[in-house]
Amino acid sequence: MSYLRSIEISRVEMSPADDNSFATTHGNKKATYTVICIKIVELCLLICCLGLIDEPATNSHLRVFITPRVASLCYVTFGALTIYTAIYLIMALFGDLTPWRTATLWNLVAFVLFVAVTALLFRDWSTTKDRNYWHPNMHRLDLVMASASIALVTSLVFLLDILITLRLGVHGDLE
Repeated sequence: MSYLRSIEISRVEMSPADDNSFATTHGNKKATYTVICIKIVELCLLICCLGLIDEPATNSHLRVFITPRVASLCYVTFGALTIYTAIYLIMALFGDLTPWRTATLWNLVAFVLFVAVTALLFRDWSTTKDRNYWHPNMHRLDLVMASASIALVTSLVFLLDILITLRLGVHGDLE
């Protein structure tokens, strides 16, 4: 029974809980605010893309302006990333941010999806334009072009977000 010795357990003194004990103490507030500002810009651009693509995708009864697969990819990309960005901003409001590696991975996925959506929207715009059939109301074709253009700008904003998040994360300004 020599293996049953009395083991003394040490006590660790803990400091009393503060009011903001739930908030993270790592990272730089300026870096956090920079990333939050970029996310707000991304959310505004995502909402614009979603609003612009809705009319050509759903109300093209006589004439197809974008293919159903492209419309599906647009809705999945714009909708999912709008939800993710809104959740990110709500989390930031409560002081609970996503780790920078995870945020970088999400931004990379968003960048790839937006490049694909942009390329497919420009392709559909080009094939529709080359059919040589001009309906008197080409408003929907203009909306496809506007959505593709804003999707291109949004992909560049996501690329900027990747670069800034990587830079701040590697330097230790983000957790």
